[in-house]
Amino acid sequence: MTKTKKILIISSNRLGDAILSSGLNEYFTKMGNSKLTFVCGPIPSELFRYCQNINKLITLHKKKFSFHWLVLWSKLIFTKWENIVDLRGTGISFFLFAKKKYRYTKNKNNMKEHKVSEITKPISGETLQPHIKLPSIKDFKSSKLEEILKLKKKYKLMIIAPSANWIGKIWPSERYLDLVNGLIKYAYFKNSLFIFVGPRNERYLVDNILALKKPYIFDLFGNSSLIEIFYIMKHCKLFIGNDSGLMHLAALAKIKTVGLFGPSNKFKYGPWGKGNICISSPKKPDELMGYKGFNAKNSQSLMLHLKTKTVLKEVIQNIIKEK
Repeated sequence: MTKTKKILIISSNRLGDAILSSGLNEYFTKMGNSKLTFVCGPIPSELFRYCQNINKLITLHKKKFSFHWLVLWSKLIFTKWENIVDLRGTGISFFLFAKKKYRYTKNKNNMKEHKVSEITKPISGETLQPHIKLPSIKDFKSSKLEEILKLKKKYKLMIIAPSANWIGKIWPSERYLDLVNGLIKYAYFKNSLFIFVGPRNERYLVDNILALKKPYIFDLFGNSSLIEIFYIMKHCKLFIGNDSGLMHLAALAKIKTVGLFGPSNKFKYGPWGKGNICISSPKKPDELMGYKGFNAKNSQSLMLHLKTKTVLKEVIQNIIKEK
């Protein structure tokens, strides 16, 4: 009897990074007779618990004094692993038994290498496309998805994600409103419905937009799960949003994805996939954050130099010219 190969991947606490490295899941499960244990934070676990090539999912909840790592170690120590891939760059793999271990470290010498390549190529020898093996959209039932399918018969669906995991990456909400108001003046967007999505705890960022009850704005902010948003994205024509996990989720759904960038590196974190685009602040990340005394914790939006007219022009040029 062939011995089962037990694979451990310690993935990110962030949705975007977990998606970008997701090609590794398929890579290891294709080895044959392998079982994959996948560790990630609470947010990505909302999506990855549906992943069909993950045999066991462990959700890592942060605890005081980094006690969560001890809890995790206690769950893993009695297994002899074939491969351990630590994408968090922690030291936990030093205290586990495995034939092969890989500990991710950032490549500071090549800031233009995309994160997908940086993570997957040293392990597999090639760049592995982000991929999450999810149930067929035909097998997924959701009242929100059914509502979207009805709306799709009347409207061209666009999705807007105006939040991010750090205030510095967030383009102001009033500019998103100005952008949408500008887009609907063009024939291509005339019959469009702009679906606003994001986590419940960041809804305050767009209360000023949603309170207007515009007929071309549809509110899904804070009341949809990640898996619902993913399947809804598959019925949309276009995504526009900040550099965020939802931006990478849109690229994973294989819809046209427009990411807005300021303090983050567009070369390393741009939406993966052919035809997706980055629209960047005229100021580079070093200019926005590289000065003496900069403190990310006390920062406000660093996206203010990116004007609405610039984004509107780029979207029109890149979207309408293809139609």
